[in-house]
Amino acid sequence: SRELTVEDAFSIIREFNDYGNREMWRTELRVRTRGGDWRPIYAVLLSDDIPPNDGGWDAAATVDTDFHEPDEQLLRALGVTTPRGIEKRRADIRQCKTDAERLLMAVGEQELRRELPVSLQAALESDGTALTGLDLAKAAIDTWHTDALQQYKQALALGHLWPPEKWAGLRPAVKFVRSLGFSDEWAGAGGGKPAPFLEVEGPYSLPRLHCYQRIIADNVRNLLRGGFGNGAERRGMISLPTGSGKTRVAVQALVEAMREDGFHGGVLWVADRDELCEQAVEAWREVWSSEGSKGAQLLISRMWGQQDRPQPVNDLHVVVATIQTLKKRLSNQPDEYEFLTDFRLVVFDEAHRSVAPSFTPVMEEIGLTRFKKEGEPFMLGLTATPYRGRDERETRRLVSRYGNRRLDAGAFANDGPQAVIQELQGMGVLAQADDKSIKGGTFPLDPKERKSSSPWLLHSVENRIAQSTERTKRIVEAYEEHIDPDWPTLIFATSVEHALTLAALLNRKGIRSRAVSAETAPAIRRRVVEEFRRGDIKALVNYGVFSEGFDAPETRAIIVARPVYSPNLYFQMIGRGLRGPLNGGGKRCLILNVEDNIENFERALAFSELDGLWATG
Repeated sequence: SRELTVEDAFSIIREFNDYGNREMWRTELRVRTRGGDWRPIYAVLLSDDIPPNDGGWDAAATVDTDFHEPDEQLLRALGVTTPRGIEKRRADIRQCKTDAERLLMAVGEQELRRELPVSLQAALESDGTALTGLDLAKAAIDTWHTDALQQYKQALALGHLWPPEKWAGLRPAVKFVRSLGFSDEWAGAGGGKPAPFLEVEGPYSLPRLHCYQRIIADNVRNLLRGGFGNGAERRGMISLPTGSGKTRVAVQALVEAMREDGFHGGVLWVADRDELCEQAVEAWREVWSSEGSKGAQLLISRMWGQQDRPQPVNDLHVVVATIQTLKKRLSNQPDEYEFLTDFRLVVFDEAHRSVAPSFTPVMEEIGLTRFKKEGEPFMLGLTATPYRGRDERETRRLVSRYGNRRLDAGAFANDGPQAVIQELQGMGVLAQADDKSIKGGTFPLDPKERKSSSPWLLHSVENRIAQSTERTKRIVEAYEEHIDPDWPTLIFATSVEHALTLAALLNRKGIRSRAVSAETAPAIRRRVVEEFRRGDIKALVNYGVFSEGFDAPETRAIIVARPVYSPNLYFQMIGRGLRGPLNGGGKRCLILNVEDNIENFERALAFSELDGLWATG
């Protein structure tokens, strides 16, 4: 208990309301009166038993299981929205005829405008017409679809509608959206974590490996059979273009080594994002079911997010982990995860990232050092880009980390990146790439930006590019001109806001689109990706999340709407649409490149240096 003045009491009541505390009407704030009794604060304020301000009150909060309806007249005088008032507001919103009208009444014009991307508003008002409140509500739905209520949850709370604390399709969220007249999908999608592990048995039928994959798989098995000398002989790297099956060939090589070569011991598979990890789990499930040892079970454990500790067993056990989770658990719980140091093989997916400082301490914890000591675990790297941009020193570091051994050597007539892609296109493993250019804009750099030594454009430049209304409109026009409305299309935007703006403008053209970025909640991102794969979404606009670890074989067109100067990154981006008919994709993919002129930036856009990539007929 503590002293409480009358002013304190009024303040507390208002704060209860301002913060939208859903327990307010089940919580009874009590004060001690002059008679020494504890009484509900509302009852005291309505009585004559209020002590003088200089006397103070003792106060305590107690939870009462019975519902108490405070006096409506008093609460209105205090400026507090009552349960009856909240229900009236919700009923009024339910009477609206459309979702846009309901959203406008629930959120308000000012709050709608505050959250909408500035560049979207500029594009919509570029003809001189001011947006009405209803226009803003429609634009919000075009931008966030049924996730719009979650985007405006703070405004809903300030509007005294008491939104739920958690959405994800939970019961309180469903009840809330229904109370406003929205359909259940506005409550969000469930984001439950996957099971911590799988136990897999065969048989299951997969297509045979392609000839180049067979060569690489045999090279991996040779590494595992003969690597009993120093550490360099226990390391190797597979480099294959996106869409040509590097995960499949690596997993099958390891399964065959377990089945036929007597390779025993655990496999630790490391990636840097949840999506990559889940793809690895699925690959192991499929390949073991098809090619695994008869009658033997393989344990596949997930170790990312909030997953529990895997079972501490080594044989026939694959642990798939994010580098972030692995680093945290090895550091904070070394004893509980010591069993991982006994695993025989460590695989780093997207191996070009493994020279980053965040990987080194993890490698050392599991027995991998730059000295390549005898008896260390085998180490296998997978990458679509065995080079570190144009930095030769970083490239040498990467190659050295994997023992200077390319396990894809000899799989193709020519090991050059473009030559490999052309050979795979000729085989039908990769699709033929058709290219067209979209006129971009001219953007000068300020003195600070010109001084930057980064090979990438600074975020300040990218944000300025994204704000160009004319450039954005040309991208939308090019989409309508060159891309069939039914084609699944992946768009790489210039910024988070640019992604939202492009998606909203395409929706207004009748092209069902969604935007995702690192800021998008994982559950929403997974749901959107699945809708894209099913064909429910035609244009998937992203910023910074799908250059790696994204698989949608039916992608028919790609728009590169951000300036890209690294050939490696560019290959990874367009590779999302280059899966050919032999690997479940299409024969051709259209690539639209936005051609910007960045003044005083002494680098050429990556697509301009890849003439050999594009189809000639």
